[in-house]
Amino acid sequence: MAVANRHIEVSHSVNIRDLGGYPTVDGRKIKWHKLIRGGDLSELSVVDQQTLVDYGITVAVDLRSNAERQKYPDQVPDQIKLMALPLFNDDETESRTTTQRLQKAYSSNPRSGYLRMLYAYRRLVVNEQPQKAYRQFFSYLEQYGTNETVLFHCSAGKDRTGMMTVLLLSVLGVNPEIIRRDYLLTNKFSVPRINHRIELAKKAHMNRSFIASLRDLSSVSIDYFDQAMTIINYEFGGIQAYLKDVVGLTDADCERLKDIYLE
Repeated sequence: MAVANRHIEVSHSVNIRDLGGYPTVDGRKIKWHKLIRGGDLSELSVVDQQTLVDYGITVAVDLRSNAERQKYPDQVPDQIKLMALPLFNDDETESRTTTQRLQKAYSSNPRSGYLRMLYAYRRLVVNEQPQKAYRQFFSYLEQYGTNETVLFHCSAGKDRTGMMTVLLLSVLGVNPEIIRRDYLLTNKFSVPRINHRIELAKKAHMNRSFIASLRDLSSVSIDYFDQAMTIINYEFGGIQAYLKDVVGLTDADCERLKDIYLE
């Protein structure tokens, strides 16, 4: 299915897209209408909510911090269950932080946003809290995935959601190059959000260093992806070892997940 058809269009969110159709190395494909990745759900209109219900979504797994959830709670109808699974205690990726709050940290060095993101991706791999969340997420899918359609999301649907997607597609046996392409696809569907943040920064007369950092904070980069994978490869022995030793998935767990999500 075309990239455009993978995208689920809602008016008040970004980067919501189905992982269905991706081929696996054993010749199967991920089922459609089962696993959806996305961004912020806190501003959904009634029409948006109905779009998600009509698509078949039954569970929204919120990867944001407790503080983010309290300030910007998901707006979903009663038909969609909510599950909180915070990867961080705060918004490490600065995805929802205001221009004013970002000004001091990112106005002096045009690479500060880029460096911040590399740091965040290291934390996504090595910190205990995201590791625990990964285990809980896969446990939930294994236990309930047969009867559920899961949308998992953070604020922009790019970093926390992106890392969870990398692990999920790896478990299901998707080719690493396809996983990279899915990760970078976020930039295609984030253009309006990125442009809006930059326009606000320009109106606030922020300097070039700030705008460069804001762009790096608001998008994904293959450098961020490679940062995570390099750490996984050299500190944990590769993605399969990471899934087994850190996430805690056995061969039987992986086969069970494949049985649920592949056709």
